[in-house]
Amino acid sequence: MMGEHFIGDLTNAFRNVRVSRKRALQVIGGAIAVAVPSQVPPAAEAGKHRKPLAFVAATMTINAAFPTAFRWQISGAEAHPDSNFATTFGTNHDVASNLTTDKVRADIVARLKILAEGVLKNQGLTVPADRIAVTLL
Repeated sequence: MMGEHFIGDLTNAFRNVRVSRKRALQVIGGAIAVAVPSQVPPAAEAGKHRKPLAFVAATMTINAAFPTAFRWQISGAEAHPDSNFATTFGTNHDVASNLTTDKVRADIVARLKILAEGVLKNQGLTVPADRIAVTLL
């Protein structure tokens, strides 16, 4: 097979080449550094570098439980540094009781982003939900 001959030829060509371990690691690291970013879709890479424009911090407690959902009582604060706007808020959010921890967190974060986006819109500020950072305490 042609592939086996090619690999054999490469092996023979590099058999007598001496490279320090440090240099070999540098070459391998460089190859990985070049190869890995090309595997990340440009949209995903661009999204990671966008800075948040607004910030939400919230604490949560379980206010009531139902057979199919937990009611989370959320107290939080929202800040938009560029406009010098800040406010506090309180809300309840029902989340299905059979969700995993990660899904509950994602659901609450999504709810807080929508809430924050609406509060900012009422202040005449347009901030998309994906530019709002949420910290749960």
